[in-house]
Amino acid sequence: MPSSLSMVESLYACAYLVSNVLGYDCVLVGPESQISLELPPNHLGKCFCKRMEDITGKTNSIDHFFTRCEDISKDVNKETFAVYNCPHGLTNIIVPAYENGTYVAALQIGPIMTAESDELLLRHGFLSQGADAQKLDELKEYLDNLPKGNISSIMTIAKVINALVTDENLVFKSLSMDADIASNRFEGDTDDDIVCSVQEFVVNNFTDNEMSLDMVAKHVYVHPSYVSRIFSNQFNTPFRSYVNGLRINLAAKMLADTDKSIGDICHEVGFSDHSYFNKIFKQQRGVTPSEYRAQISEDEPALGPA
Repeated sequence: MPSSLSMVESLYACAYLVSNVLGYDCVLVGPESQISLELPPNHLGKCFCKRMEDITGKTNSIDHFFTRCEDISKDVNKETFAVYNCPHGLTNIIVPAYENGTYVAALQIGPIMTAESDELLLRHGFLSQGADAQKLDELKEYLDNLPKGNISSIMTIAKVINALVTDENLVFKSLSMDADIASNRFEGDTDDDIVCSVQEFVVNNFTDNEMSLDMVAKHVYVHPSYVSRIFSNQFNTPFRSYVNGLRINLAAKMLADTDKSIGDICHEVGFSDHSYFNKIFKQQRGVTPSEYRAQISEDEPALGPA
């Protein structure tokens, strides 16, 4: 490691790149599990474990996070990274840093999703436990906003970050590249254009049950967190709530105008889980889909002579 930049300074620069350029949450953990940096702030306090607590009322420990960092800090001869799944099914990366053979700190990057949010929620039983629909919606929103990847892509990310941690020249080259990208936006690529493109894409594709922030972000060539901010700031609603609103409106129309089964309507409007569809429908309409259809039938004028 060149003497012009200390390892701690290099780690802070790497944390900036991981968070602001690559788009991953990260925590810098020093010896004895001392947290010196969280990007974004209070990242651990808003993690999946803590959000689960809000729904279940059961305390979820994040000791696994500190244990992994402590374990890797003891293996000074290995000096490599680790990729692991937390007890709740989310993937994380730990990249340790050593200076003159002494452990300095570790960058913990993640969580990263290797499954769809519905699959993860089903695994934990949330979609069948009668959880509060609004809280469940917020949890899905959080999961959908997380970076996604398979084990191969995650290993590649880990190797790249490991290289950054051990080479300050790579850090500064990356920082310079980030500045160049920020100052050279394409002409005509305004925020209003992006907002319109995002809205048009979602309105035209909301029935796709794989609709996600990542899908929208790839379509408009921005980071998923930027798409999330568009919905919060421009539409005053989280992305998932916006999508579900479109789906429920279409479902209500189909319940009134067709004789399709509720199960078929559920899947056609974009929901992959029937019980979750029922919860969101009742949350937005005040009644279940079957109750809504029954009300529509009662309101229809009787046929035949007066």
